[in-house]
Amino acid sequence: MSAITGIFRRDGQNVDPAEIKNMNDKLAHRGLDGSRTWCEGSVAFGHQMLHTTQESLHEELPLDDDESGLVITADARIDNRQELSKELNIEDTEVISDSYYILKAYEKWGENCPDKLLGDFAFAIWDKNNQKLFCARDHMGIKPFYYRLSDNVFFFATELKTLKYQKEVPLKLNELRIADYLISLTQDKEITFYDNIFRLPPASFLNISVNKSDKSCYWNFDPNKETIMGSDEEYALKFLELFTEAVSCRMRSSFPIGFLLSGGLDSSSIVSTARKILEDKNSDRRLETFSLVFDDLIECDEREYINKVISLGNLEPNFCNADNFSPLSEIDEILAKVGEPFNVPNTYLSWEIYQNVEKKDIRILFDGFDGDSTVFYEERYALDLFREMNFNKLFKEIKFMAKWNGITYWEMFILAIIFPLTPDFFKNLIQKVLDHLNINLSIIEESTIDIVKNEFIRTTNLENRYQMLYKDPLSKASTNKLRHHFAISSGILQHAMEIFDVIAGNFSFNHVYPFFDVRLVEFCLSIPKEQKFSKMWDRIVMRRAMENILPAEIQWRTTKGNLSLNFRRNMLFYDKETLDKIIFKDDEITRNFINQEYLIEIYNKYKDDFTSVDPLYMWLPIVLSIWMEKIC
Repeated sequence: MSAITGIFRRDGQNVDPAEIKNMNDKLAHRGLDGSRTWCEGSVAFGHQMLHTTQESLHEELPLDDDESGLVITADARIDNRQELSKELNIEDTEVISDSYYILKAYEKWGENCPDKLLGDFAFAIWDKNNQKLFCARDHMGIKPFYYRLSDNVFFFATELKTLKYQKEVPLKLNELRIADYLISLTQDKEITFYDNIFRLPPASFLNISVNKSDKSCYWNFDPNKETIMGSDEEYALKFLELFTEAVSCRMRSSFPIGFLLSGGLDSSSIVSTARKILEDKNSDRRLETFSLVFDDLIECDEREYINKVISLGNLEPNFCNADNFSPLSEIDEILAKVGEPFNVPNTYLSWEIYQNVEKKDIRILFDGFDGDSTVFYEERYALDLFREMNFNKLFKEIKFMAKWNGITYWEMFILAIIFPLTPDFFKNLIQKVLDHLNINLSIIEESTIDIVKNEFIRTTNLENRYQMLYKDPLSKASTNKLRHHFAISSGILQHAMEIFDVIAGNFSFNHVYPFFDVRLVEFCLSIPKEQKFSKMWDRIVMRRAMENILPAEIQWRTTKGNLSLNFRRNMLFYDKETLDKIIFKDDEITRNFINQEYLIEIYNKYKDDFTSVDPLYMWLPIVLSIWMEKIC
């Protein structure tokens, strides 16, 4: 969880060393182990150091390599050091930093170097000989990279708010991003809430020189790639191999590491695999786990499953009672840290549990966030069988699915086959017929677009934008495999990890996600759909792989924890004063962006029954209002 900053004056003016120091100091909270800057002519780099790995103890950044004429600043963990050491002729020892591997990879492969790297990284390299700046971000977008580019100057930083303080960065609100935000559209992976500040997308690089700039994508998932093996056991063994490696390489640390443990399949698999790795090394090292528990909201409480994992041994559990956490209690501070509104409501829970992580001096925190998108995406499984005319298997799967979901066979057939094949303009009609017949099936996607003012929808062309960025790509994903590809490439994953990164940075630890290891993701995307879903067992290849590693009660668990009730209840119980103040207020938000009449209508329903309305409808405009009033 280090941080990087940089300035390139394309107009040829020299950078004032005080300017890069001031910029770098804005990220001091991310660098417990040192702050350094480098400045030469029209270019300057900054770095805030947080030691995690043994190699990072010997690392000094920015690094000016006289031999190659290259200068680098990086926030990175490189996982394929052994492979790179052979190709780059570098001795793989603890005194050789990960950033040095990146620098030498660029020296050999130029702009092709990011695709040669495995790990989480964001870096910038100044090429003195060619007077060119090269910047890149990792494949999955784990490490953030914000920038501002003009004819005169290029700024970059790990956090958006760092750029806001630069006098040469005009802060004009980006109304298109506001519109996207209000309907939870996150598919645009570049824009921010400011017109002139951007995010470098995952798997992308920038080349910047005095007269030229270009941005390119260096890698993408291949939706046509297929991995065919001879048996279920072979798939499970390969999954276990890749998953174990994904966990193991992220455990490379000279400091305490921690694990978020929810009791679900994903987080429990990470913790149990980490235990097994240490057990195989005959290590008696105890791992810290961090879990939310609920005494009042027993529907949210997962202690039954959390304790199953803890009972495996060599784990030091930490519990955080979340019954009384308020979704908006820390929102001012969180918004100030993040710098812009966000579409991740559960950050209030992360904020609370991260405080416990910091007290334990944890430097690396494992998270099973959205393992579903990596291992399993079943939405079109039945439809694929229908199109393949594999009716024998289809009928069996529909039967399993109906029983699992507690509905009739024909209701399941409508959801799984009829609905996906129905043109959009007929879906409203079908929904009305189902409602008339008292069949409780929702086939119309919920959207928060009703809270957006009609005029603002028109001026931003929001409906067409939603169609172009979300609906059209989704409709073209006609098979289970393409839907899986769409899900793992979703902008919400990048957005969520950017938010978690900023918040974690304020508690001085590095957030890691084994399920977003590129090797594991590519494997799961390429295997047959029957390895992801079979007889209503989702993530079946993973369940088989966790045999004798994960407690059976979790390995074959059919339920999943859901914290939404805590959010629904607590926002009304603890934040009603804030809700009343903002929802009924006549201000710039309601005049320009929000359909206040509709917002008040759903708020009144929410007050009558907090389970009847999705509180996201209120949370989004409220967070936007607080940000515009206090932070923007």
